[in-house]
Amino acid sequence: MVASDDPGPAWHKEATTLKYDRAALEQRRRARIQGFLDRGVIPLIDLESSLPERDANIYLVAAMRRMDELGVALIAFDGYQRPRAGKKDEGDYRWGDYIIQIVNAFPDHFIPTTNGGTSKNWLEQKDSFIGQLEQQVKTGQYPIMGEFDFRHYLSSHQCREWRQDRDSDIPLTSANGQRLFRLSEQTGVPFVIHLEPEDRALADLETMLAKYPKARVIVAHFGQLRFPQRQRRFTPELVRHLLTTYPNLYYDLSTGYPGRRYQCNNNVLDTVLWDDTLLGQSDRLKPAYKAILTEFSQRFVAGTDYGGGRKPLPDFLPERVANLRLILSQLPEAARYNIGYRNAWALLTGKAWSDGKSD
Repeated sequence: MVASDDPGPAWHKEATTLKYDRAALEQRRRARIQGFLDRGVIPLIDLESSLPERDANIYLVAAMRRMDELGVALIAFDGYQRPRAGKKDEGDYRWGDYIIQIVNAFPDHFIPTTNGGTSKNWLEQKDSFIGQLEQQVKTGQYPIMGEFDFRHYLSSHQCREWRQDRDSDIPLTSANGQRLFRLSEQTGVPFVIHLEPEDRALADLETMLAKYPKARVIVAHFGQLRFPQRQRRFTPELVRHLLTTYPNLYYDLSTGYPGRRYQCNNNVLDTVLWDDTLLGQSDRLKPAYKAILTEFSQRFVAGTDYGGGRKPLPDFLPERVANLRLILSQLPEAARYNIGYRNAWALLTGKAWSDGKSD
């Protein structure tokens, strides 16, 4: 499906600032969430997606209709840098503000989110991007930052394209990692990281969570193990330890559907949440992970992981939302509400959602 609607403006025409204050946005979003609840739908807040500017121009209007149909209340799309305007832009990161313009146009559907840490500037650990990130977050316009690549494997489609640019390995304890954690601690703004749970990366995560206890960290793609031989420490027991020890740690559930195979490593089944069968995986959660999602339901958020290289956004959302709903359907009621939207609301606003449902 390709949207036939007028794609609207080109979002990068001019610099802009957010035209709504936090209170006004909160009020509008609360009303949208409550509208789903009144219809008996558990709303979802997607805190882990990226939106290329071209996709915004082509798909956004049709995608909003899909969001309404699927019960997706809000999406936090991180943005990409703006196109180079001339030689004066060479060598410097070009902060893209089209996400702010999208929020100004459609405040009921989207969350102001910073540019993500996927550019060459970030991957080479230069100062330009992280310096601008610090300036932008301190304006108060952005309630969330992300997604930032640290340890990142190639996706299946990137392997098919023989790409190497997303096979990144930045220590979480690097200078820019320290600046990112410090920025969250200073401002209270949460951030999303991509950190394949290799043994060394998990050790670094514990180091940073302990060093910056007020930084609010969301680790993407819970339960995604694509090279299990490098990720032997990631077990239900370790997850339980992490969530018990570090109250500033969260995970998102932008993860794989049952039976998904990772094509960069001998078609390994890459999502360990699903119960094993003789033929692969069932559509039931493993008891140990179901228990974690239930006991620690206030530490998980929803995500769909949209970004470059995916199918059109209006077609992508139904599949990913179906996977989220499948996970939530196997959890107690309180956990479904917590993971669907309550935890995200608290991270974005600093306030607990109150809707009369039991905690």
